Amino acid sequence: MIDRFHKEGSGLLDAALMHRSRHMAEDELQPPEKECPICLKSGTRGSVLTLQQNPRVQLLACDCGCMFASRMPLPSVVRDYYSRYYEGTHETATFDGSERFARHLFRVLRVPASGRVRIMDFGGGIDATVSRCLAAEFVSGGARNVEIALVDFNASCQHDWGAITVDCFSTIEEAGQGFDAVLASAIIEHIPHPREVLLSLFHALKPGGGSVYFRTPAVATIIRAASRLGVRIDFTYPGHVYDLGQAFWERLLASLGVQAEFELVHSRPSIVETEFSIRPSRTVLAHLMKLPWLLFGRSYTMVGGWEAVFRRSRASTV
Repeated sequence: MIDRFHKEGSGLLDAALMHRSRHMAEDELQPPEKECPICLKSGTRGSVLTLQQNPRVQLLACDCGCMFASRMPLPSVVRDYYSRYYEGTHETATFDGSERFARHLFRVLRVPASGRVRIMDFGGGIDATVSRCLAAEFVSGGARNVEIALVDFNASCQHDWGAITVDCFSTIEEAGQGFDAVLASAIIEHIPHPREVLLSLFHALKPGGGSVYFRTPAVATIIRAASRLGVRIDFTYPGHVYDLGQAFWERLLASLGVQAEFELVHSRPSIVETEFSIRPSRTVLAHLMKLPWLLFGRSYTMVGGWEAVFRRSRASTV
């Protein structure tokens, strides 16, 4: 299952520093996409970027806001790619300061910290670092215990840290439903056909207020602008096969046909994942790139990354 694979990290230029694009041969690619993998509509798509030549692969733009690779890697190629994804790295997360990220998540998810809290961490690496830090926030806020369901190809469980427990699963379906919070940080952009995964993540939420957090790269316009200046930024295809910014996330419920069940409660440029004390130049650059959005809104797209939170309606049922 492709939904088992994960890399944590999606902000400005980070992917290019962690992994490089690999040229794909014809026998490693699926046929050209005839319809948008998200909204399923067919038609002519405008080309945003050329990801490789011979065979030609382009990043195409759909009216639903999705930017997707015109040809996806075969499932066998994806499995091989991610089976060796963490080789040469010391950790599974590129986010500087998981505690800082967890505090941010605690604020934007707005899930009550009371009684038992259930978290699904979709693609959380081998150690569920971020979700464990988020669980600690819930415990500090008054939760009696927090259960984490880690869904990841590379995970190994079970773990028990007092009031926080972690169990591992290979698929969303195995993890079950009824979660107060679902995390899908820097993962959707890696999945060749994620429509069913997105629907499963939404329906894994507890009816009556469960929230899901998404974080994805939004770098296509930055790459295109940089190329005009003679600067090449690596899109990291086939690791990344999507670029998903504001337009995509704010149209997603309509694209999936689930407007009656869920609502968008948070949508803005993603939190900067580097810290000034560790990577000063990259941190300052990331903040500067995101800042104009506060003035120009959706007309400004060079933000590097996007985050969105959706909540399950209190009136909805499974």
